[in-house]
Amino acid sequence: MPVCALNDGTAMAYADTGAGAPLLLVHGWAAHGGFFADLSQRLSQSNRVLVPTLRGHHGSGHGAAPLSIETLADDIAHFLETLDLRGVTALGWSMGAMALWQAYPRLAGRLSGLIVEEMAPRLTNDGGWSFGIAGNYRAEDIAVTLSEIRADWPAYVSRFAPRMFAPSARARTPELVEWAGAEMAKADPEAMAQFWGSMAAQDFRGRLSSITTPMLVMQGAESQVYPEGATAFVANAAPLGAHAIIPGAGHVPHLEAPEAFFQQVEAFVRNQRRPELRSGGAVP
Repeated sequence: MPVCALNDGTAMAYADTGAGAPLLLVHGWAAHGGFFADLSQRLSQSNRVLVPTLRGHHGSGHGAAPLSIETLADDIAHFLETLDLRGVTALGWSMGAMALWQAYPRLAGRLSGLIVEEMAPRLTNDGGWSFGIAGNYRAEDIAVTLSEIRADWPAYVSRFAPRMFAPSARARTPELVEWAGAEMAKADPEAMAQFWGSMAAQDFRGRLSSITTPMLVMQGAESQVYPEGATAFVANAAPLGAHAIIPGAGHVPHLEAPEAFFQQVEAFVRNQRRPELRSGGAVP
């Protein structure tokens, strides 16, 4: 597997398969690039698919930079610049979407489309925002989460990982839930605590209107992590946003409903590459 040397020399592993216009798949918190293996294989039949494993996650280095959304955004921008990728469709799942939003000012000229999979612009709820993490997760809950992550990471994963999947998906594919939990348990708890703290401090609600790249925002119909209002807000706030609901899926639609998810991605990519639907001229 190739590696990209990041700004501080950290080695970020990535997969690079297929040929054609580039697709970038950015994984979520505590996961790694392998969570996209099946989707990448299908998309690579007609595209070049690049799947990094973000710093601090299992398979890549940690480095000396702060483990934050800002650092991940810098890493992603550095990656696209180093490989000189243009006309990119970038997909961010959960935390991956937040990193892409943060990186957008540097990425805008290289993107033809953005796909957001199951992410809210703000994690915590308060009197003016009820579309954060389900269960009325609030700012005062962050410290408890960080303590639980650091105290017993395997126990935390055993509680969190099943909630990523829709109840119907857990019943259909219990082995998938078990696999996801086992892979997430390989992550470094201190790194995950730092990333969680950074995610919980972000608020992209006021910045989405500046993202003028076409954006498809996908929500699992049975998500137990974010309410539908979270992704609907993102799609409505983005000037060229569209919203899609994936039946039978929770927080991981690309694994829970792979065919429906693939069809949405394929249609979006195809539409962005049709000259009559693009702005800014031909995409290399």
